[in-house]
Amino acid sequence: MTSKTTSAPTCFGELAGDFARGTNDNRPPLVFLPGLTFDRTMWRAARASLGTIDPGRTTLALDMPGEGESIGVFRGLESAIEQLHVAIASAGVENPVLVGHSGSAIAAMFYAMKYPVRGIVNVDAVLDNNAFSARLRALAPQLHNGGVAALWDELFAAMHAERSGPDGEAMLRATSRPRPEVMLGYWAPVLAPPHIAAQAIDAAIAHLRAHHTAYTLVLGEEPDSETRAWMARRFPEATVIALPDSGHFPHVAHPDAFARILARF
Repeated sequence: MTSKTTSAPTCFGELAGDFARGTNDNRPPLVFLPGLTFDRTMWRAARASLGTIDPGRTTLALDMPGEGESIGVFRGLESAIEQLHVAIASAGVENPVLVGHSGSAIAAMFYAMKYPVRGIVNVDAVLDNNAFSARLRALAPQLHNGGVAALWDELFAAMHAERSGPDGEAMLRATSRPRPEVMLGYWAPVLAPPHIAAQAIDAAIAHLRAHHTAYTLVLGEEPDSETRAWMARRFPEATVIALPDSGHFPHVAHPDAFARILARF
């Protein structure tokens, strides 16, 4: 049986998504979560490649609460986790592998602390976020006073969307819709005091390790020695893979290589 993606978006709970029901076998379903400001369009090329490399896999691509066509339903990070669970359950998906880009990879870890998953694929979200957390805290007064757009312009430039090729870059620029109130809500854990921000990641890692949850970190550049050392020390069971020269979007820059990573699950 060949998986078939619905042509029109469907609501799963409160969230918009595209669902492809595959063959009923032992392969875990894949749930795709786009990063902050983006929508599920960013997974289109990778899902198409997956259909060729690993046909018949059940997949669900969702717009996160407050993003894409799920605009208007963001009520905070804790509520977002519950909304994700309702959406996944509404699609009839059980024990999925969560594939999260950037901040949604962290949200996937928090989700796994409450609900069963078979694995997590983290797309370019470094788990040692102390530097980013410190930067956001230093900018907090400006961010809460209209400064989110300026910071996002700076952050987006550093993501190197141009490394995704002309079509990929155009898609990413067209689908990135920064909404300050939503962004600040998702950034709440890293805007928290340093010990609280670090404890949240540590607790999520500890839970995943205790439950032997498969975890793959896919980076768009070769990690530096500090990142590799941090992962080896704090999360030695994790698999770290680099798809170099991809910037922040390895799944867009190299959809076939990314699909082959997913097919291993």
